[in-house]
Amino acid sequence: MIYALLRRRIWLWQNRLMLSLVFLLVIPIILTAMIVLPFKNIFVNSLTDMPFEQWVAPGLIFIISSIALVPFLYREFFSLRIHRKMLVHISMAPYTKQKIILGYLTVAVLEALLIGLVSLVILSVFIPVHLSASELLMLTIQLIIYLCILGNLIITIALAIDAVTPFLLISFYLIILVIFGNGFIVEFGFFPIAVESILKLQPLSLPYQSLQIFITGRVMEWSKFGISLLLSGIWITGNSFLLQKKLRQ
Repeated sequence: MIYALLRRRIWLWQNRLMLSLVFLLVIPIILTAMIVLPFKNIFVNSLTDMPFEQWVAPGLIFIISSIALVPFLYREFFSLRIHRKMLVHISMAPYTKQKIILGYLTVAVLEALLIGLVSLVILSVFIPVHLSASELLMLTIQLIIYLCILGNLIITIALAIDAVTPFLLISFYLIILVIFGNGFIVEFGFFPIAVESILKLQPLSLPYQSLQIFITGRVMEWSKFGISLLLSGIWITGNSFLLQKKLRQ
């Protein structure tokens, strides 16, 4: 199933190649102009005394990958579902609901990961990106885990809501949380202690916290790593039950 979905995504990319290439080029440029250039004059250095331009680079990759993840999952689990199209027919195939969720999530994560890594190369043209081989590997691992958690959250929202307006409103709140609530742009240390404690406990922030701890101190945060993996696996099972319930309706 994953292979078939990958071939379908490749075919879609080939049929809108110019639009996809423009997206890959424009998004890093926009984020550099709207975030890096003004914010570097405010923060100058991070709390770990790293130049802001260098510190924020991994966060921008997480943001770009998040943006790339949303359209595919929105289309498959919300738009096509409420219009009784492809998802309903796929559910009749000899696949368990868990395999369906896992298949779509895997393809979405791989696509978003590829876009994120390509954007990292483009960003390096505009801002200094200094990542060693081990840091790049850790970024890739933590980005995959983060995208799995975010993807599961998007799938849950898409399956639980059947009206466009509530879905758009919740998606708007989610975008705010993704950009400003995970330490991608503004470090947790700049928030009040109570807000900082809440943001550090929310699941989406755990992979990026692990990444920053590794980059600044070369320490692997195994507890956050394990919790993130466990949460992602449990969430896939929960979404499979939710999908089964919605398709019965």
